[in-house]
Amino acid sequence: MNNSHFIKQMAFRISAILMVKAIGLIGRVSLTRLIGAEGIGLFQIAYSYFGLGLMVLTGGLPTALAMFTARNSSHGWIWFKIISMYLILIGGCVSILSFYYSDNIAKFLGNDELYYFIRFLAPALFAVPLLSLLRGYLQGMELYNVIAVSEIIEQAVRVLLMMSIVFLLLDRGPVFAAGKSMLGTSFGAISAFLVLISYYFYYVNRQSRISIRGTDINLQKDLKWFLHSSFIISLTRLLVPLSDVLDAIVIPNRLQIAGYSSIQATAFFGVLTGMAALVTYMPTLVTAALSHTLTMKMVTDWRERNYERFHRRTRRALELCWVWGCISSLFLYVYNTEISVSLFGTTEAAEPIRYLFIVPLLVGLREISTSILWVQEHKKAPLLGLVCGICIAVTVHYFLVAIPGLGYWGASAGILILEFVAVGWNLLVMLPVLKRLRYNRLIIDALVITLLMYLISQFTHTVESEIFTETILTVIGMIIYIGCSVLYIFFRFKTTK
Repeated sequence: MNNSHFIKQMAFRISAILMVKAIGLIGRVSLTRLIGAEGIGLFQIAYSYFGLGLMVLTGGLPTALAMFTARNSSHGWIWFKIISMYLILIGGCVSILSFYYSDNIAKFLGNDELYYFIRFLAPALFAVPLLSLLRGYLQGMELYNVIAVSEIIEQAVRVLLMMSIVFLLLDRGPVFAAGKSMLGTSFGAISAFLVLISYYFYYVNRQSRISIRGTDINLQKDLKWFLHSSFIISLTRLLVPLSDVLDAIVIPNRLQIAGYSSIQATAFFGVLTGMAALVTYMPTLVTAALSHTLTMKMVTDWRERNYERFHRRTRRALELCWVWGCISSLFLYVYNTEISVSLFGTTEAAEPIRYLFIVPLLVGLREISTSILWVQEHKKAPLLGLVCGICIAVTVHYFLVAIPGLGYWGASAGILILEFVAVGWNLLVMLPVLKRLRYNRLIIDALVITLLMYLISQFTHTVESEIFTETILTVIGMIIYIGCSVLYIFFRFKTTK
């Protein structure tokens, strides 16, 4: 973790993800303002179906390929070509079926207007899996910079094309325009794939061919490892989009039992998942970048039996996740109204943001702990935790959302329960690793961050100024909090070993 190369890789990765998220946020906010809460609700339901389809197709194959390539780089490209044949065949069939049966899928999801969204998302079910697999191979080779560049290109093309289509077709109705704008997802994936494959053939292919010469591939042994690893990882990652689809079906339907109209229920779901969840899950980009760059290094440590360095990496990763989770969660809790107004032009998302404020901490711990368990070949533990979490969350949603008056609290409770159960299960399995944590430092971290927020909040709410308005003082406070938090992280992890 003290390696300067690793720090540069992670810094570049975080910077790239920030750009990707910024572009996506601009596109999502603009789209929300154009098509309204109901439109963004349909958008979220369609993307839940897309995410589920994507996970069914690729599952854990990109991650399994990345881990395999990190262990045996000379055979990674061979397995990329073998798996690509499967994805081309199966992905093409799923894409065609989704296109032709989009009306039936829309009815199954509970809203006929989803027809356009599903129909124009269908081509992406062919393009995106191949892109994900290629990124998995390059991740195993630790080519994080080119992966990051491809993500920026993909997002920029997707958002630009999406917004252009909406502007051109908005006069024909927001639902029709937003549905056809889904084509941007396919073209973004195709653009990124062309960039990555070009990079590979021009800069990597020669070295790969040289390294492959003189080596033998054990097809049966490697295939067995792939099937086992990718199956468990697939099930684990499949559960998150499956949970999204279940939420997209259960929450709007149960809201109508509580007295909401169909339009109101769709708008409610749009605010919860398209606005509040978008904001609360955004800080997890830092822990995602940490997990993305650290996993391959932990694989190497575990393979070489360098357990001391492995445990040092895991300890500091968990500590960084804790500190960042506390910082971002507290920020969401205090400034939920300001975030909602500045991004969406309404205070409607403030309440669910406040309920979901602890999501960055929970999701960050879940992602990091899942990566650690996968490296240690404990792949079933994250799967079982998510299964239990989803079962409890769906039950909670079914009963609480239908109770009149609970509103966002009932829907938020299910989301939080899922994350609490999943991360709790992971940490329970990781007790030997957790014993190495310095809990006194973690308590100090939480106290320092809370004190910092308290002082800044008191300053911005009590100081009277003839020059600055209350809004400007609040913005200044937000900037000071973020700046001080970044400095604290820097000195905290620069000085500790």
